[in-house]
Amino acid sequence: MDPSAQTAATAGIVGIIVLVAFAAIAIISIVCWIKVLIALFKKEGAGLGILGILCTIYAFIWGWMKSTELGLKKTMIWWTLCVVGSVVLWVVAAASMMGVAASNPEFQKEFQKAMEEAQTKAREQQAAPN
Repeated sequence: MDPSAQTAATAGIVGIIVLVAFAAIAIISIVCWIKVLIALFKKEGAGLGILGILCTIYAFIWGWMKSTELGLKKTMIWWTLCVVGSVVLWVVAAASMMGVAASNPEFQKEFQKAMEEAQTKAREQQAAPN
């Protein structure tokens, strides 16, 4: 198996793992959000409950503010871990895509061409009289 095909296969596997992890994080996040919304509707009423539906960050902040009082500490910890985990997964996915692009021979040729053009422009600017 040539290196570019092996890199593409590895990236495909990483992509599937990342996709499954994103799905798990999304499900856990939704469950946590619904638990906080239920508490929000009970404690604050329909107006702020609807705000929690329309503005998830409000529900998240409210959940942390009331976590001890309403027994939402575990839920909020899980929700926070999901938020942090999704950011980490975005970085992993981006790095994986960049790795695939960088190992692509066509990308390498275009990159080399762009670097040579940039060096040529830099030399021309240095040689040009001020």
